[in-house]
Amino acid sequence: MPRLRVIGMFVVCLVVVVALAGAEGYVVILKSGHKLRCKEPMRIEGPNAIIALATGTVTSYPLELVDLIETERYNKLGLGDAVMIEELTVGGKVAATPTPRKSLAEVTDFKVRDGAGGPTLGSTSEPTPTPTPGIKLQTDKYHDERVDEAFTRIFDEKELLIYRTSQGTQPEYYFVQATTDSEREVFKALEVVAQAYALIHRMDSGLAPKAVELLMVQTTGKPAGTFRLTPEQANELASGKIPTQAFYIRHVIF
Repeated sequence: MPRLRVIGMFVVCLVVVVALAGAEGYVVILKSGHKLRCKEPMRIEGPNAIIALATGTVTSYPLELVDLIETERYNKLGLGDAVMIEELTVGGKVAATPTPRKSLAEVTDFKVRDGAGGPTLGSTSEPTPTPTPGIKLQTDKYHDERVDEAFTRIFDEKELLIYRTSQGTQPEYYFVQATTDSEREVFKALEVVAQAYALIHRMDSGLAPKAVELLMVQTTGKPAGTFRLTPEQANELASGKIPTQAFYIRHVIF
C-alpha cells in the first residue's frame, strides 16, 4: 500500500508538470500583485485587456487593473510561469474607467533657428556610424543643436518635467532619458517623445534623426521601458492609430 501511494503521488506530480509545460508560460501581472497564468499573450481592445487563462477561459480586465510595465518586464525575461506559481491567482477590485489622457495633437508649432537666425531646419554633414552599445545616456550631445532645441522645446511645452538628452547609440540617433514614477508618467513620456519626433520628421525628414531612443527610469533607478522609435512608429502613435498601452506592449525593449 505505501508503495502504491508513492506511485500514485508520482503520477499526480507528472500530470501537473505536463499540464504546466503545455502552457505558453505568459503571465499577466495585476496591480494588486496577483499573477495570472495564461495560454498566450494578452491583447488590448479599447479600455480592456483580453486574457486567455491557462484553464482555457477567456476573460477581460480593465487595463486600469493590469500592471503593463511589470507584465512586459516579467515576460521579456523569458521566465515563463515556472516561478511564483503559488501567486498565480485572481483577485482585486474592478477599478473605474480611467479618464482619457489629453491629446498631444495641439503640439503643432515650433521654431528652430539656423545660423542666420531663420525659422527653418537646415542641412548638415552625414554622421559617421559607430558600433552600437546599449541604449543609455551618452557623453556626447546630439550633433545638431537645432534638432536638440526642437525636441526640448516640445518637451518643455508638454511638461515632460525630468529628462536628459544626448546622442544615441549611433550619431544619427537621438536619445532621451525620462524619469517616470508611475504608469501615467510612462505613457505620457512615450506619447510626448513620439509626438515630437513625428513633428520634426514631418518638417524636415532629411535633418530629423534616423531613430529616437527612449529610456524611462524611476527615481530609484528601476527601468520603466526602453524604446528605439522609427519615424513610422512615432507617427503611428502620435496620430492615434494605436492606443499607447498597445504600442508599449508591442515595441518595448527591456
